[in-house]
Amino acid sequence: MIDVSIVIPTYRRPELLAITLAGCLTQRGIEDERVEIIVVDNDPAQSARATVESAAHGETVAVRYVAEGRPGISYARNTGVAQAAGHYLAFIDDDEEPVPGWLAAFLQTIRRTGADLVVGPVHPRFAAPADLNARQFYTRDAQVPTGTRLRRWGGIGNSLLDRERCFAGVREPFDPRLGLSGGEDTLFLYQLCRRGGAIVWCAEAEVRESIAAGRLATRYLLRREFRGAQTLTFVCTAVTPPERGRAAWWMAKGCAQMLIYGPAALVLRGLRHRRWLPVALKAAGGLGKVLWHPRLQPRIYH
Repeated sequence: MIDVSIVIPTYRRPELLAITLAGCLTQRGIEDERVEIIVVDNDPAQSARATVESAAHGETVAVRYVAEGRPGISYARNTGVAQAAGHYLAFIDDDEEPVPGWLAAFLQTIRRTGADLVVGPVHPRFAAPADLNARQFYTRDAQVPTGTRLRRWGGIGNSLLDRERCFAGVREPFDPRLGLSGGEDTLFLYQLCRRGGAIVWCAEAEVRESIAAGRLATRYLLRREFRGAQTLTFVCTAVTPPERGRAAWWMAKGCAQMLIYGPAALVLRGLRHRRWLPVALKAAGGLGKVLWHPRLQPRIYH
């Protein structure tokens, strides 16, 4: 029997993956827990195999390499769920490094609260100088006490899930249609909440996300904000039964954002004001809420 399966989807980031694995293998306070680590390589060339085999050498914790050649983050996540044997599943991305007490904090919180899923903060670590706007953009922190129930959350990149409560009877928990565009975890969490699932916060389960210099480019930030906002409207149409009224509300809000922030961003850009980008991001988010259809969703994965 396995208590926790740590699932790490990865795609062509062996250097960062090595850091993630090292962080997972040096966790404190889990000496009595039976843990396994599953790395799901979504690269057909299997570029992560050597990194995983090197990390596994001499370890008492089982570290398994699983190849998933079908392109898309949904297939990688679904394969991880299918391969995992643990009562709990911890998801962490291949560009994230957990603090030493990450897993112990997650386990204590989910057992104490009886939650279906526990999520924790993600703080950025930049490869190039970044301003306050970038730090705020890449920080995901609910800033509430541990044990607080959240109404919603947008991703599972740093999370611990109860396998039976979250995945029982579900063949493909992460929609393959969203494998290349992203948003599959947002849809999963939205459906979980609709079924009455409880998402709880754990402030001590922190990870540090490595942010490459290219992810600070203005075009990238605007594109990411646009894509994330598309998901807000899309999930309302993708659930069963569809929430068309809520989708219409998001679209109306998006129109208001475009009308208010679009012109303001243009003026501030013309004046070279430092606040132009945060305002432009709000306008891009508004546009995404309106242009949410799957055919308009850009691919952010390979």
